[in-house]
Amino acid sequence: FLSGLLLDKQTGQLVEKEAARANELVQLLIKLGPTFIKIGQAASIRADLLAPAYLKALVELQDSVPPFPTQMADEIIEAELGSPVGELFKEISNEPIASASLGQVYRARLVDGPEVAVKVQRPGMEIVVGLDLYLLRLGAPLIKQVLSLVAPVNQDLIGLVDAWGEGFVGELDYTQEAANGKSFSSAIKQTPLGAAVNAPAVVSECTAKKVLTTEWVLGSRLEESPASDITKLCSVAMNSYLTMLLEFGVLHADPHPGNLLVTPEGRLCILDWGLVTYLDKELQIRMIEHVSNLVSREYKDLGSELIDLGFVPEGKEEEFRGSEVQVVLADAYDMYTDGGGAAKFDVGAYLDKLQVLGTKYGSIFRVPPYFFYIARAFIVLEGIGLSNDPDYSILRECLPYVSQRLLSDKSPRVAKALATFLYGRDRELEDRTISLAQFERLSNGFSSYSAAAGGLSQSTSRVGELVDQLAELLLVEAEEGSEKPTQLQLIVIDELAKVLGAGARRAFLNSGLLPAGASPGGEDASWSAVSPNTSDLKTLDTAERLSEMLQPQAQALIKDFQELDSTEQRQVALEISGKLWEYRTRVAMTGGRVALKTMAQGLLRLSKSFGPSAAPRG
Repeated sequence: FLSGLLLDKQTGQLVEKEAARANELVQLLIKLGPTFIKIGQAASIRADLLAPAYLKALVELQDSVPPFPTQMADEIIEAELGSPVGELFKEISNEPIASASLGQVYRARLVDGPEVAVKVQRPGMEIVVGLDLYLLRLGAPLIKQVLSLVAPVNQDLIGLVDAWGEGFVGELDYTQEAANGKSFSSAIKQTPLGAAVNAPAVVSECTAKKVLTTEWVLGSRLEESPASDITKLCSVAMNSYLTMLLEFGVLHADPHPGNLLVTPEGRLCILDWGLVTYLDKELQIRMIEHVSNLVSREYKDLGSELIDLGFVPEGKEEEFRGSEVQVVLADAYDMYTDGGGAAKFDVGAYLDKLQVLGTKYGSIFRVPPYFFYIARAFIVLEGIGLSNDPDYSILRECLPYVSQRLLSDKSPRVAKALATFLYGRDRELEDRTISLAQFERLSNGFSSYSAAAGGLSQSTSRVGELVDQLAELLLVEAEEGSEKPTQLQLIVIDELAKVLGAGARRAFLNSGLLPAGASPGGEDASWSAVSPNTSDLKTLDTAERLSEMLQPQAQALIKDFQELDSTEQRQVALEISGKLWEYRTRVAMTGGRVALKTMAQGLLRLSKSFGPSAAPRG
């Protein structure tokens, strides 16, 4: 195949023979087996990397791999489930309706009525997969030596093969796949995304190590949806996968288009839970801190974050901190955030920079083995997004989830990340001021997350859910002994108190009640306690600009309400008034905390103005 490509290039026939070579590549990957089919599946949606002819040919690998005989499938079903096929299923298709790298799927009906999908594993997969992994592991040192001729390589290639193998071997146990799907369905129901995404229900009595039976899902492939729906569904998918990775710690690592269906109700249904990867709690927190900084284009802590995440080989930490690699990586992140994938990214020039740095410092950057499947999953999701929008940016698409997580997570480290997001490096200062640009990003991101949580169905029935969500975010608990306020609630209380105090001092200054000759900046500094200073004016200016920023959103909500019919308007009004009554105690409790904070800030200011440093000169 490679020699044919070289010949085509030499003879100027690359474009002319593109379709034929693409089909040749597909047949080659099929002959090489499941490992290479997986690689082809991942590449099949990368419109920014491959020519259309190759994309069209590789799509076949998603669910149209040549099947094995149905008679063999029947024998496997009967051996695994212990009963004849005719007793297990009222009817079953004569031929598979889809065939993939490790198994094929039949459409069937249970004896008691419901339609189901029956996945049967290809015979002898343990031997085939084992041999593939053995050869890859055997060849890893040789590949490393060849790559070292170009630039120093400190990558643990054997570790990468082992990480690949662990997930791949896990795919061969369909009982574990069933457990993965059940676990996801149960966990996602507890999140705001519960109504937008799910996994097929498992029929446990017809499931074994090599046979998996699930409910039959009516739906179409995600990429076949209208363009406007694909945009929304890609957002649902991204938020779902980030939730899996950074909350559940178990990531579905095989999201090619054949595994992402859209149901008639507008829900995203994720199929094929055999290939998953795991992330422990500590890495989840480190990853959310890192992603939070990336989406806000804050790269000052990039070096420390990458070291903590294992991207720097042991013993190379100090060398990495002092190198230009951080600058090169930050530039790459910046360009990647702009969108467009590799098509708008000068990969060649970037690799040249890394090669020069590699020659200068040796290999001081690597991809840790645990990250392999994470990267694969999000590369595939990015490809789906780019197929619909050539300017799609996967880093930008992380913002909705990051916003929701920063606003709702109560852990101290995520709370610190929220303060950094809103205040930057000034987060520890007493007179810190919220960054309006960052507030707007956070607000827009959270709005996008809320929209994604509704899937394709946005209705007035979600008004109550949104009010509940806002109450949980902003209002402190009223019950005695309940949890302490979250970081967001503390920020809201602190900022409201500062605005109230600054507003009161400005009103006093404008009232004309100051004694003749007294001024905030005069000889008698005691009057500064009741007069606005520079920090107060900045606080009030920020509050006014925030108010102006939120006005269009408020006007849009009013317009949406006015466009409802009278019955829907009454329904919404009743639901909102009912929710306000339900949360009246928490509103009062939050108001009380704001009042106490305002008093505390005023007393602190008063004590400073009468302290030794504030005494009148002379």
